Amino acid sequence: MTETMVKKEAGTQIDEELLEEARRQLGNVSPEEAINQALHELVENRRDRRGRAYDNLQRIADQGELDFDAIAEADR
Repeated sequence: MTETMVKKEAGTQIDEELLEEARRQLGNVSPEEAINQALHELVENRRDRRGRAYDNLQRIADQGELDFDAIAEADR
């Protein structure tokens, strides 16, 4: 990450080089579009990861491989 920052009216600081790279990758969209798309992709990626983790945990529990009693005993 670079240290070059752009200060916006509301006091938000944005890494100018990262913003320009995002704009290029997204087809030279506006800065606002690049930021919104980046936020959207971040949130969707994290939601997907949490969903997969939950599904894996549920699968393990359904197979009887997750022993909550053993976990509770280990905490004592």
